[in-house]
Amino acid sequence: MSVPDYMQCAEDHQTLLVVVQPVGIVSEENFFKIYKRISSVSQISVRDSQRVLYIRYRHHYPPENNEWGDFQTHRKVVGLITITDCFSAKDWPQTFEKFHVQKEIYGSTLYDSRLFVFGLQGEIAEQPRTDVAFYPGYEDCGTVEKRIEDFIESLFIVLESKRLDRATDKSGDKIPLLCVPFEKKDFVGLDTDSRIGTELLIDLEMTQSWGM
Repeated sequence: MSVPDYMQCAEDHQTLLVVVQPVGIVSEENFFKIYKRISSVSQISVRDSQRVLYIRYRHHYPPENNEWGDFQTHRKVVGLITITDCFSAKDWPQTFEKFHVQKEIYGSTLYDSRLFVFGLQGEIAEQPRTDVAFYPGYEDCGTVEKRIEDFIESLFIVLESKRLDRATDKSGDKIPLLCVPFEKKDFVGLDTDSRIGTELLIDLEMTQSWGM
């Protein structure tokens, strides 16, 4: 069941939703120290473009709310940033696996994700990666904001490519059916592309609205 979001406002429709969450055991103080820095990057001007991207961050977002993303785009989680402590190389595989598990929760809508690792040093931390950032500690992480800017630009690249694909799509003028999550079960097995299927959908919607 969807949980009401009382923080929503009209301006949310022009923002991208990014969820920031801890992975494993992270102290509340350390998490919100980094969360504050991440959420300070709330808008960026995209390079080689006149566009400005606005980002909305949430540190707690029920997965059930993400199911409304097809109907209300501003409720769709398009980015995920996770924060974790890892002090030993032998703990790294398990830590990275937890990151993947967290991604699967919002996987149906995610365009990109990042993992910020604090405490791990050595060979693993020295390997260049785009999806993981390693820092010795919470006081020695001066590139956090720059990493977030790069992350937001990556979201823009995905969104722009999807827009261009849609603009050049010659498959026809089909309009996708929009429905709220609890309506989808009523359309299982129904051909929504055919004329008969469309007529059945109309009848079904009228029946629901009349309470029959």
